[in-house]
Amino acid sequence: MPSMLTPNRLSAQKRASPLIRGCIATGAIVFMQNASAGISLLQPPKLVDGNKPFTLTLLVSEDEQVSHTYALPDNLVVAASADMTPPVQLHLERDPNAAGEITLQRGEFRKINYSATLPDYLRGVVRIETVGIDASPVLVAVIRPKNGEMPLASAEGVALAGAATPAASVITPGTSADPVGAAPAAADLINIPRLSFHEPMYFAAGNSSSNGNNRNAKFQLSFKFHIFRPEDMRSRGLIDNLYFGYTQFSLWDLGSPSEPFRDTNYRPSVFYYLPDLGIRNSFLSRVSIATGLEHESNGRDGAESRSLNIFFAEPTFIFGNLNDYQLRISPKVYTYLGPMFDNPDLGQYRGHADLKLAVGKPDGVEFSTTLRKGTRSNAGSVDSMLSYPLAKLIPGTAGYLMASYFYGYGESLLTYNQKQTPQFRIGYSLWR
Repeated sequence: MPSMLTPNRLSAQKRASPLIRGCIATGAIVFMQNASAGISLLQPPKLVDGNKPFTLTLLVSEDEQVSHTYALPDNLVVAASADMTPPVQLHLERDPNAAGEITLQRGEFRKINYSATLPDYLRGVVRIETVGIDASPVLVAVIRPKNGEMPLASAEGVALAGAATPAASVITPGTSADPVGAAPAAADLINIPRLSFHEPMYFAAGNSSSNGNNRNAKFQLSFKFHIFRPEDMRSRGLIDNLYFGYTQFSLWDLGSPSEPFRDTNYRPSVFYYLPDLGIRNSFLSRVSIATGLEHESNGRDGAESRSLNIFFAEPTFIFGNLNDYQLRISPKVYTYLGPMFDNPDLGQYRGHADLKLAVGKPDGVEFSTTLRKGTRSNAGSVDSMLSYPLAKLIPGTAGYLMASYFYGYGESLLTYNQKQTPQFRIGYSLWR
């Protein structure tokens, strides 16, 4: 709905003496008695060129008065903040070619531009919120192309700020879209926060024995952090796409008197990650890649100590509709680095590759599984999960109801060379 600018609210925006601020506030946008003016803030393009002044546009319209004159404020104040950075107040100056007063007849409207330069440290997705104007905050993706590059436009014909064509389309789960997506590489991924989910996060409990004496639970925490935000989010440079990841997995014995933790595994990693390589065809919707170093250990010493270091490469291939039913295939191939004194034969049970498969719908049911095959005959494991959005069952909630199944060797590092009885558990997943 249109937002109304009042003199009292605009007075806080002035950078002048109290007397001057009072005068400006009184005439900032003047409404005669019984007049009704529609003031709205137009949505800026989703992608903007950070090398150029950032522009917001006010739309002033007259719907009731036969004729009315308005005085326009010299500047607008906005609070701008990027992910995990404090907000900064910016003063957007009115276009010098725009008159300080405008007269509108009934049914007429006028657009007025206000501009300012964004600080260099505001990178990635930036939140813009007006101060003193009742308008919804907007999110824009700031890109600063290097000298000599084409001005913010993609090969797919998506133009950015200042162009006549619309900004990039965004693929949103649950909406109708082209099966392979109409957006350019990672256009629907630009609003991923700097700190985000990594692998599934869940808590599940169950019992694997017929007599009920093997009650247990497992839970996992996992996140990734984008270490450095580049000036241009389209960059594929090593440093620009470097992430720190951390995953912690625990098995909890609920059947023993003291209910101890059987084992906890800690898995930090540093890796290069591109969420979209821009590869697609009539069957393949998206390809991503992650590659780097990963350490895994259970934090114990003596005979129960387990640890390993790997170098891995993990592409992910998505087939089908990004917004509907799809198939994801993620082969994670790795090699062990350095000696493994605690578990020298780990590869015989875990192997050198994980095959992750998932089929389902972003806003519906999904089945996923991770398959491992060790170099030793009949050694390997299956770890599967079935999940469904909880909000579809209980409005206002988040996450997923889940059921998990594990069978094979090494659900945790401590028991990597022991074959487990089939484990079925049900629980809650914050991320899948």
